Amino acid sequence: MVAFKEVLAHLASGVAIISCWDGQTPRGLLVSSIIGLSVEPPRFLFCVRKEAGCHDALRSARECGVALLGATDREEALRFAGPARAAERHAPERWRLPDGAPPVYRGGLADARCRIDSVADAGTHSVFIVTAAEYRLTPGPPLVAWNRGFLNAEPPSAPANFSERRPAAQMSSKGR
Repeated sequence: MVAFKEVLAHLASGVAIISCWDGQTPRGLLVSSIIGLSVEPPRFLFCVRKEAGCHDALRSARECGVALLGATDREEALRFAGPARAAERHAPERWRLPDGAPPVYRGGLADARCRIDSVADAGTHSVFIVTAAEYRLTPGPPLVAWNRGFLNAEPPSAPANFSERRPAAQMSSKGR
């Protein structure tokens, strides 16, 4: 029987760096568990393994940064994917480290300064719900996590209009 961890490894998802301060030290980690929770208010939901190096700092923080990574951010993702390259994180040429605000990645597709609204226990992980107070967008292709590695997603040839709805009678049986 396959371990459930293997099943989850095959769930393709976007990746983000979550950042915060631990006293005077910038902290961060890579997550592939991030989703947009709501538009109004503008919220994200993400999960952090309780054994992760910055879990406790993030749990104690009032704010965090969320940086959604793009195809050109693979090296930055690797710096935050585990402890091996921790010394390379938050370099001033790649990060802004403002007083009174979470660290901000200079790259990525989007970044947001978020208020941590709630943290829930979920077994080996904590579930964070955060509200974006400020955000910016730089459109481009995303970096995607899949099977413990990264893929670059190609932009669609024409944008999909997922909000376009057709009555069920007009849908083919393949669309149900």
